[in-house]
Amino acid sequence: MMHASFEEHHGVPGKRRTRLVLTTCFAAALALGGCTMSETQQRTASGAGIGAAAGAAGGALIGALTGNAGMGAAIGALSGAAVGGAGGYVHDQQVKRGEAETETDELRRENDQLRAQQEADQLRLENERLQQQLNQQQPAN
Repeated sequence: MMHASFEEHHGVPGKRRTRLVLTTCFAAALALGGCTMSETQQRTASGAGIGAAAGAAGGALIGALTGNAGMGAAIGALSGAAVGGAGGYVHDQQVKRGEAETETDELRRENDQLRAQQEADQLRLENERLQQQLNQQQPAN
């Protein structure tokens, strides 16, 4: 009794099956690897992944028009990953800068409130001191 090959049984040719397995493993590695990545690494990797997908699609389309969709997809994926990764990193830096500016503004407001409270406390103490002096200078009835 002869067993059907994987391709015959599942209808997936060998090269497509290999690509499917590699793509699935890569996606799983990215998903699980993201658990221990910093925000910067996550944003950079997300940008690279999105850029690679978009670049591969665009590259495959252009490659198909020129006669080599596979090469176009590969070139598009590499360049898209580079551009997307850089974009993700730049976005991360902008987010961090915005967060730092927000924190700085909050600290300035808090500092201003503390200074105002300190000035109010000093004025209250000076007022009490002057009130005591005034009470000591007035003759007792």
